[in-house]
Amino acid sequence: MKNIALLTMLVALISVGDVFSQAPARREPPKGSLSSGTIDSQFVYLYAISKTQDGFEHVRQANLDRIRQNVADTIKTLTQAIADLKAKDDSQEAQVSAIADSLTQVKDELRSAQQQKDSFSVVGISLQKNTYSLIMWGIVLILAIALILYIYRYNQSHVVTQDIQKAIEELQTEFDQHRKKAMEKEQKLKRQLQDEINKRLG
Repeated sequence: MKNIALLTMLVALISVGDVFSQAPARREPPKGSLSSGTIDSQFVYLYAISKTQDGFEHVRQANLDRIRQNVADTIKTLTQAIADLKAKDDSQEAQVSAIADSLTQVKDELRSAQQQKDSFSVVGISLQKNTYSLIMWGIVLILAIALILYIYRYNQSHVVTQDIQKAIEELQTEFDQHRKKAMEKEQKLKRQLQDEINKRLG
């Protein structure tokens, strides 16, 4: 605080010196105020209301204290404004960081939603749609091949069955013919035997 007071006094003296060195010899009626306007205009007004004697400017202590207080207030206001700007900047930086985090989270959620859209769970196993499609088409292809093999083997077995049935029928026919011939032969032998018996008895 002491350094600020010294700095204020130094600025005031330099400003007063500049104003005095640039001021005309004849002074106009003072305009302005020590309670309003810029610091520069207040120093101009202070010079206007000060008295010159023997080449020195005489400034009232109260006016000098007022200027010093005004400079201190201005420095305090500017310091507060700088602090507010820094706080605002920090707040904006935090908001930007929060927005960046939110954007990252949204991207992650979007990626997760896309993955969920492109995949689903089957018996507790997560599968991509392409993988599921390949598996399903593979199963369909295997079933189609199995069906074709079954039909082929069924036809083959049907042909074999027909051949066997035909062979059985042929065997049955041959057996019937053989039995018929055997019966005819037996009847012929019986007749011959009967004829022989009749001849011997006759």
